[in-house]
Amino acid sequence: KIDAKGRVSVPARFREILEEQEARTIYARVATSGPAIVAGGPAWIATLHGMVDDHDPTGELHNDFAYTLLGDTVELTVDTEGRVTFPENLLRYAQIGETAAFIGLGSYFEVWEPQALEERKMKARRATKERGGHLRATGNGGAKP
Repeated sequence: KIDAKGRVSVPARFREILEEQEARTIYARVATSGPAIVAGGPAWIATLHGMVDDHDPTGELHNDFAYTLLGDTVELTVDTEGRVTFPENLLRYAQIGETAAFIGLGSYFEVWEPQALEERKMKARRATKERGGHLRATGNGGAKP
């Protein structure tokens, strides 16, 4: 639930991950996966910076990635009670009203309007079933195409 001051509790597991990174800061922006907020800690934002920096800084691809992944990212502090206040423009983009649903996605999480999240998960399950056999484990625990 989002309280009257617009604060929402960050799930305990993600707060633990932040503590492991010795941080109380999350970085948030609009998601590219749908009407949601995507957020992560310092390690996540460092990964995004690295992904952008791997491209020619004078090129269009670099600029598109920079605008999309970093340009509108905001830095938010998790308060002592584990809550964060997302800016109104992010809540509006995600169509979040009084309740929000969190989903952990590895090194980051997304925040959705609850019904929209259920629809997104169903869509992902259908797509995964259709692409069965494409996900392969690699030696370092990741996946290869």
